[in-house]
Amino acid sequence: MEKGFRDYFRTWLRQPFDFDWTVNHLRSRGFLRIHMVFIGSFSLLYGVTALLTVLWAQMDGGAVVAEPLVMIIAVSSAMLGVLWIFGPWPTERQSMAFAVYADIAVVTVILCYEDAFTAMPGLALLAANGIYIVVVHGPRALLAHLVFTVAAFGWLYTWALIQEAQPATLITVRLLVLLPTVVGVPVIVQSHLLALRMGAVDALHDPLTRLHNRRGLDVAVEQLVPVDGGQIGVLAVDIDKFKAINDAFGHDAGDRVLVSVANATRDAVSAVEVHAVIARTGGEEFVVVVAGGPYVLERVATVLHRAVAASDGAAAPTVSVGLACGHISGKDAVAGVHDLIDRADAAMYRAKHAGGDRTVTAEGEVAPD
Repeated sequence: MEKGFRDYFRTWLRQPFDFDWTVNHLRSRGFLRIHMVFIGSFSLLYGVTALLTVLWAQMDGGAVVAEPLVMIIAVSSAMLGVLWIFGPWPTERQSMAFAVYADIAVVTVILCYEDAFTAMPGLALLAANGIYIVVVHGPRALLAHLVFTVAAFGWLYTWALIQEAQPATLITVRLLVLLPTVVGVPVIVQSHLLALRMGAVDALHDPLTRLHNRRGLDVAVEQLVPVDGGQIGVLAVDIDKFKAINDAFGHDAGDRVLVSVANATRDAVSAVEVHAVIARTGGEEFVVVVAGGPYVLERVATVLHRAVAASDGAAAPTVSVGLACGHISGKDAVAGVHDLIDRADAAMYRAKHAGGDRTVTAEGEVAPD
């Protein structure tokens, strides 16, 4: 049983998580602004809660120390709420800073109560923080949040026992009611979201090469093309004589060739340092959509030929590449890119008919490297 739990924990903790993918997925589904309004509203609520902590303490005769600090937290939380509602989505670093601030702010206000037993229910706000971290930052960040949460509960519980304002049994019951909820809800949501997220990723990616599939290409292209449009280029890549490779070396070797060409394509895009979307669109066919014009396209193609030639394996593949570029409107990004793909495909077939292992543009041939 212990071994099973350990294996589950390792699998859960090592699940891949991509901040940008999550943001783009929410944006592509039209949910990003709704999430920002929800998060901003909760941040405003935190500010109001901190303000009421001071006001109600004064009205009811309760003791709250460091009132100026609580007021600073109230104002800053309200300001962050306004930024969430009316501003842009934050960067990953800014988002993580917000999550850390939210945890520290909640616990700071709670610790400003002199009566620890009265303050304990405020720790329930950490559950909302945990849900935000689950959605936006993934399992490793959630683990850090849970460690902080358990430490806060332990400190407040010990403080309440020392004060002896309430019986130890009542303090313990309150702890046992709050702790499983505040810790358990984010963990359960994390497990379900990871399963859904991995399913969404699988639906948009080729299982062999982990590149985008056709559907994933369309989704990613919408994020690549600027809203106001821009110069976009397409490389249509086809492995030369791939059937002969399968016949001579077997389908396992053919799969390894596909993976090596996929990796070579990634390396080429990385070497040129260009924003791009890479997809496997057919058996041995790949498409690369880049944010750039003819010069960038030719550089990527040149580096790609070199990277494919340097790939290891019993079968030494070559590729035929077709290039096409043009100005694409952000409103018709997918349709415009598909038009470029058709033109690049036509150029790629001319490269194959000329003997392969070369690059041809939609306008004419580029000398092979």
